[in-house]
Amino acid sequence: MNTTTRRLGQALALSIPVLCFASAALAEVTGSEQPEQGSSIDAEEDDKAAARKDSSGWRLEPGLRITARGISARSTAPGEDEVIDGNALAAVITPSLVLTNDDIAVTLRNATTRLEFEDPDRLDRWQNTARLSARFNLSDVTALTAFAERSDNILAAEFTSTDEWKFGGEIEHSFDAANRVQAGASWRERSYDDLTNSTGSGMRFDGEYRYRFGPNNYAFLRGRHDALKSDNDRRNLERLLIEASYQRPIARDLRMRSELAYEKLTFGGRILPDGMPRQDDLFWPEVTLIWSPGPWRIAAESRYIFRASNDPAFDRSGYRIELEVSHAF
Repeated sequence: MNTTTRRLGQALALSIPVLCFASAALAEVTGSEQPEQGSSIDAEEDDKAAARKDSSGWRLEPGLRITARGISARSTAPGEDEVIDGNALAAVITPSLVLTNDDIAVTLRNATTRLEFEDPDRLDRWQNTARLSARFNLSDVTALTAFAERSDNILAAEFTSTDEWKFGGEIEHSFDAANRVQAGASWRERSYDDLTNSTGSGMRFDGEYRYRFGPNNYAFLRGRHDALKSDNDRRNLERLLIEASYQRPIARDLRMRSELAYEKLTFGGRILPDGMPRQDDLFWPEVTLIWSPGPWRIAAESRYIFRASNDPAFDRSGYRIELEVSHAF
């Protein structure tokens, strides 16, 4: 048996206990018809950082992050099968394993969320996402990532309780120390906890350009297009999302990010009396402060969402505020 085969066997053996843990966590997810109010605060990309580390032989690095989150939101939609904003508290536990060897990093991460709503008429909920990814540094400036992800009871734009399988890949290239681009694509299979147990599937495409001015000082331009086709016309969705953001340090361990975003949602199966499908245009400015001393991460995010729709019931705007405290072990 050659060295490469032996190392791959070792990597698989080390992954088995974590896969068992992830499967057990997924089995504990309970059903709910209420939406989860997730965070748009960027998560730390531990797998990419690990892929850049110099190592000799295989290394296994366990990790654990615990997060508490408070959310207040008003405005965006009536009940139906859409997002219902409101006040909520969330707790998230995220164990992970990162297996590295020179230019390869294999990451298994599982995030389990418990969400408690202030409104007693809304059901509290569990949510779970398990992700397995492999990142390969093809050279000093180019990297390729492949991933598989399973999510349960997540919030989606087309319905409030959704299970999903997602498979995809991403390529990243740095032209120099300042300029970096990323492009990715993924296939999604969704099942909805609605009365007909409907399903949907479709592609998602992502792109990003990043300019680095200095440490913790970046400008980003991101774009996304995705489409879902379902056996239930109400779940059909096409989305275009464009974001521009700028992040800079303002003190030790403290940085600020400002962002402008535009999103267009087209619900092809929700036909209005004039014969046109429902279309929503959303625009929001956002400001986020992030303080990250050592293993702690404390963030405050504020945005105001301007929403215009050709359905008067969804032609409304409002705010969203989020506070987050997390600790990495």
